[in-house]
Amino acid sequence: MTPAGRCLSTVIFGFVYAVALAATGSSGAARPASTLARGNLHAWAFEEYDAIARSPQEHARVLKEIGLTKAGYICRNAERVAVFEDYIKAYRREGIELVAVWTPVHTEKPFDEVQIRAFLDVAARHQLRAQWWLTLEGKFDTLPVAERVPTAVARLRPLVAEGNRRGLKVVLYGHGRAPWFSQAENEIAILERLRQEMPSADVGIVYSFHQSFAQMDRFGTVFPRLKPWLAAVNLNALGPNAKAGTPVGEGSREKDLIETIYRSGWFGPVGILSHNRANDAKANLRENLEGLAGILRDIGDTAGAASY
Repeated sequence: MTPAGRCLSTVIFGFVYAVALAATGSSGAARPASTLARGNLHAWAFEEYDAIARSPQEHARVLKEIGLTKAGYICRNAERVAVFEDYIKAYRREGIELVAVWTPVHTEKPFDEVQIRAFLDVAARHQLRAQWWLTLEGKFDTLPVAERVPTAVARLRPLVAEGNRRGLKVVLYGHGRAPWFSQAENEIAILERLRQEMPSADVGIVYSFHQSFAQMDRFGTVFPRLKPWLAAVNLNALGPNAKAGTPVGEGSREKDLIETIYRSGWFGPVGILSHNRANDAKANLRENLEGLAGILRDIGDTAGAASY
């Protein structure tokens, strides 16, 4: 082959390789055929909600045993902070990807809060590149309506700047069913205002179905506005008969929301919950996986259902 031919071949190969990486992610792993496929799921509310006292290594092995390769982590207080680094190490040993870490924000000085300091320190030490889920705790409902969004933006601004500087996507996490900060429309308004001030900010919203007990009836209306900001979804059962810990598939309403997300073509991290401290977390996750597989068959997501 001539030098010119070798050069052209190299350029073509580089282009094809770049396209392949763009389609599969930087790791080169093939993207699942469905956002709801088992290979795209992460275990959420897992290590904290377990009736069996397991070590970080044992929890990592549980995920491998049930065929999950991703997890999120609740880093909300001193107890969870104390073992955060152990979980990172255990997950990496077992090939579990840590896709997100949640830290609530309680004060006007978040960088003085133990869970924020610890998360940032450990993330830097281990070069963690995960979504940073943030909840602004506080009584926004008591503020005048016109002050709520500006107040939230002012509290988020330094956190977004610091997180993005470290390569972390900062994602709003609604905690609880009723608070103002947990309503999807308000989260969208916050990020729209924030982007006006910080146009290049890497931000998003994680939508957890346990928010939806107060939002089920309007989800179909708000979802088109939510979708461009949607960074992750966490699933659980919904409906009058459902409560915390009810497995996916045993509620009367979660199938409608899951179908809306599936038919939208959105792709991103999807969490499956273990949200019942009275039960074995392994059993919780298996029940949720079985229920989700049934829903996927019902809504016609054959690619997703085939992965279970």
